[in-house]
Amino acid sequence: MDTEPWEASEYYGEFDQRLQASCRFQIGNISLDRLWTYYFGIGGNADELALEAYLNELLALAPGQMQLVDTALTELSSDGRTEPAGQ
Repeated sequence: MDTEPWEASEYYGEFDQRLQASCRFQIGNISLDRLWTYYFGIGGNADELALEAYLNELLALAPGQMQLVDTALTELSSDGRTEPAGQ
């Protein structure tokens, strides 16, 4: 059976990142609306429905968008900000 070596590792990396985001969102006491507003404010381009699907592990986002979700979760949970840094 001939498979590309990157297929499994990319899939599991994406899955792990989605799972971590999902867990952080669920325990972080952050509303979806607040997370999406912050994420969009720092350059995210997925709509709120796509973000909700991502957080429920139903949809994958582009790697850069996943990083923005991670950044938003980190910043919102670490200092309670409601506006993107620098605003």
